[in-house]
Amino acid sequence: MYMYCFIIAIAFLMLTIVFIKKRSLDIKFSFIWIAVGVIMAILSLNSSIVDKVAEVFDIKYPPSLLFLIGILFCFILIFNLIVVISSLQEKITRLTQEIGILKNLRERE
Repeated sequence: MYMYCFIIAIAFLMLTIVFIKKRSLDIKFSFIWIAVGVIMAILSLNSSIVDKVAEVFDIKYPPSLLFLIGILFCFILIFNLIVVISSLQEKITRLTQEIGILKNLRERE
């Protein structure tokens, strides 16, 4: 069972590297995805880590810890993407206003 997870983690890492080479994935986000792939590979090879961490947090079913970590990661990622989108939306508004001003100045000349 864990060998399949390891194969999926390696495939995920390879896919991430392909997207980095194609420049489809920004370098800022690539570090996050490489870290996720490496963590997935480590956890799939050594399941006792998950068991020990679950025991520390008093989680009765260790695989549910992985779901919790995944959900928290998704929340952090979504928050980060919302911050990026807000910044881009502000830049688009500013550029639109500047283009409007330039068109108005050009029409007056």
